[in-house]
Amino acid sequence: MAKKKRRLEYRYYEMPSGHYVLPLLGKGWEQVYGNGQRETLHFHNYLEIGYCYNGDGELIIEDRVYPYRDGMFSVIPANIPHTTNSMGGHICKWEFLFIDIEGFIRNEMRMDVMQERAALAIINRRGTLKSVQNHAVMSDLILNIIRECREEPIYYTESIKGYLYALVIEIMRLADEREKSLHTRRVSLYIRNALDYIEAHYAEPLRVEDIAMASGLSESHFRRVFEEATNMKPLDYVNLVRIDRACAMIRKEDISMEEIGFRVGYQTQSTFNRNFKRLTGCSPHQWKKDGHDHGMKNYRISALKGWEV
Repeated sequence: MAKKKRRLEYRYYEMPSGHYVLPLLGKGWEQVYGNGQRETLHFHNYLEIGYCYNGDGELIIEDRVYPYRDGMFSVIPANIPHTTNSMGGHICKWEFLFIDIEGFIRNEMRMDVMQERAALAIINRRGTLKSVQNHAVMSDLILNIIRECREEPIYYTESIKGYLYALVIEIMRLADEREKSLHTRRVSLYIRNALDYIEAHYAEPLRVEDIAMASGLSESHFRRVFEEATNMKPLDYVNLVRIDRACAMIRKEDISMEEIGFRVGYQTQSTFNRNFKRLTGCSPHQWKKDGHDHGMKNYRISALKGWEV
């Protein structure tokens, strides 16, 4: 069945002269959201920040659906399709700020042209929904701007500029954290694929090219990613796995060292002996004679740097 197409609306707002923020506050924004228009997405000409005081429902941003509740806020750049739907037809209380983020960065943040473009590219990349609990600093900045807009105390326009400056930085930090998180997850997947491949094929002749292909990267890229994540070269890790398996065989099986070396992937006895001594500090025969019970764990092994699965 073909996916149902959503309707799309453009909602244009005029920014007050001399201001960077258009607030939509008060009783009028306490309502049932999405009533009769649940399938209609809309987009704006300014960045929109929405703050949910109470209620629950779903916020749709492009093709992503976020469940919302009280104590959450949205940050949605200009021209990003989205909509808000209350749960079960319940009344929800939101308030909104529309921000001329481009004008503010250009006029107030003293960046050169390249810095401005980079900042806007980061901010305008995608919309998101966050909780007050996990992002208290950004929440406080938004509430301070709302308060200044509502009360309009003396010097409030200058005060809002200060809060906006800090808010822009927080939005950029949030985007940077998201990119780092995505990068970490991607790297973890590449490394896990590589380790799984090594685990399955350590007894065979292994080339870095083969491991890289199994992980989904080019050989040069894979070498860099693997070394950054594990603090060792790919073939050093292969040797670590082979010698660890050899230690297990020495403990459990009554077979020759030549056979053990061959079973764990070494084509010559000299290569097996050399790698065994480098990682354990002694020869295979000495290892067996000394009666070790714990593999290589008490010997010289390069430590893996932390990485998340």
